[in-house]
Amino acid sequence: MSARLALAAALVALLVTPAAAARRVPADFASLQAAIDASPAGDTVLVAPGTYHERVTLAPGVILRSAGAPGSVVLDADHGGPAVLALGLAPAPRLEGLRLVNGSGHDLGGATLGGVLAVVGGKLDAFDCTFDGGQATYGGVTAATGAIVSFRRCSWGSGVATFGGAHFQSGGTLLIEDGAISGTGASSGGGMYVTGGAHGSVLKTILSGTSASGDGGGLRLDDCVVTLSNVRVDGASAGGRGGGLAIAAGGQVIASATVLIDCTSGSGGGLFHLSCAPAGPAPAFQGAECALLTMTHCDLLLGKGAAPAAGGVTDAAAFQLESSLVAGNASGLACLDPRATLSVTCSDLYQNGGADLSGSCVASASGNESLDPHLCNLAARDFGLCANSPLLAPGCGAAPWGAGVLSCADCGPTPARRTSWGGLKALYRN
Repeated sequence: MSARLALAAALVALLVTPAAAARRVPADFASLQAAIDASPAGDTVLVAPGTYHERVTLAPGVILRSAGAPGSVVLDADHGGPAVLALGLAPAPRLEGLRLVNGSGHDLGGATLGGVLAVVGGKLDAFDCTFDGGQATYGGVTAATGAIVSFRRCSWGSGVATFGGAHFQSGGTLLIEDGAISGTGASSGGGMYVTGGAHGSVLKTILSGTSASGDGGGLRLDDCVVTLSNVRVDGASAGGRGGGLAIAAGGQVIASATVLIDCTSGSGGGLFHLSCAPAGPAPAFQGAECALLTMTHCDLLLGKGAAPAAGGVTDAAAFQLESSLVAGNASGLACLDPRATLSVTCSDLYQNGGADLSGSCVASASGNESLDPHLCNLAARDFGLCANSPLLAPGCGAAPWGAGVLSCADCGPTPARRTSWGGLKALYRN
């Protein structure tokens, strides 16, 4: 009898539970906010293509979805705050296929958060969204504090901030997958700034042409734990240190199949800089241990600017590189402090200016080679390995070395080092 009663109760619950509804804008509601306010968790607000000059506050569990192709629905904040604000929401609301533009951030009283999207506590998921044209103190385009946020197949552009040109994350959890960040800028963390005890994963994402007047032209990471996988930082620049990547106190970063290429810095570490500089701007625990960067199956290519162009480690920070490629940099990897640790093993160090490894803290340098890697097409950013690449079976570490795998037939030499006109003439001089 008890089993029958339980079954009956379950059937009754199914019958009385309201089905999720779709509320259409502008067919059913004149504004997005009115439709959101009328929607319980699980409902969908379906927005017809067009531009909506509106700033909205999300509700728990409500899906805000474009009724057309991704990007066909534009929320224009008209520089009056963020286009979308989420405050302590659970279950997570969802943004799907929207473009958010022209935001000036959520007012924190003297500072602003998240140019076009601000998330304070709670959760938020975004799919197939575009965020651009934002300005704020924290996160020129998007930002989250103490929140669990995920972005899949999203892009960021035209953002300006003090911390984190595209995205700023303090505390909570961040996931970016299949993302694209382009042309954003900040004082620190031109593409992204992660701090405050946050945990982050950045997967299959490209950052290109981002810049910082200070440290971290691409990424600035401190007081956080971050995983980078299949990430490319391309053409980033920093007036300070770490053109592609700057890691400071408490930053614990594990990178695999990641490429730092053609980045530059004014104060050293064209591709990356690793230090125990104080975390900021609002660290969760100031007593965090010093920084760590571990890279496996990665490419460090064409670093420029002040030495060490490939990358530098200082203070009591630690850098570990294995089964990777370091090639064509204006200068090599360097240990800048005897307290630091620089470990480079089973890797290809090819055509770097000056010494490949320098400094008094080189803890390990075993199994390294200096071989033409035979990349499929470096100029076209194809980092795959030609069939005749020695990195396919290097005889040390985990094969293949570098971020690429077998991707094309036999090929000629890889032009890793830039050559001047004088250098070209010297090649043919008798």
